[in-house]
Amino acid sequence: MEPDGQSGIGRVILWDGRSLVTSVAYDVPLVDGHGGNISPGDFVAALRHGLADLDPECMGTSARDAFGIPVLDATTLVYDFIEHPQFHITDALSAVGAAFAAPLEADEPPELRLRGFLLLDDRTCRLYLDTPESEDVPPIGIDLPLRDEQGAILVGATGASAALPTLLETGELERMRKDDAQDPYCSAVYDLVSWLTGA
Repeated sequence: MEPDGQSGIGRVILWDGRSLVTSVAYDVPLVDGHGGNISPGDFVAALRHGLADLDPECMGTSARDAFGIPVLDATTLVYDFIEHPQFHITDALSAVGAAFAAPLEADEPPELRLRGFLLLDDRTCRLYLDTPESEDVPPIGIDLPLRDEQGAILVGATGASAALPTLLETGELERMRKDDAQDPYCSAVYDLVSWLTGA
């Protein structure tokens, strides 16, 4: 929502999911320093990163909205994050999952559907995917990287969603099968970690 009389600013209200008295409102800029729109993913990552270091004492001295919710200006937090992004492993997992969560066009059926995921370790996740025609066949497991070779968080391994249908159709995916993988949640596991990172 947009705070009264403040164009170019959005207000995001967060709470801990248990008690409404934990609600905090953050006023965030909607455009970056160059006039470009700030992506929703950057907002989420910036707030997650900034909230980890939030000083609880600033709540008592902050302004309040009409409902008595503390309002904090998160402009500096968001701009600092955009200039020097520091992603969390959940940002990477969210990005990979979102790539398979819905078709790009509303009238196009998904080629592959996300049925679930498993965090294997702090570098790798396994997505469980099937097709609209799968019916009762178990999904396949696709191992994807969450970090690059230097250990930095990857939020761009989403190219797999575009490549996988072709890899499946041409049979190239079979070359990436992990024959020794024992996973009761899928029919086969394919390792795309090396393929995507070049490792």
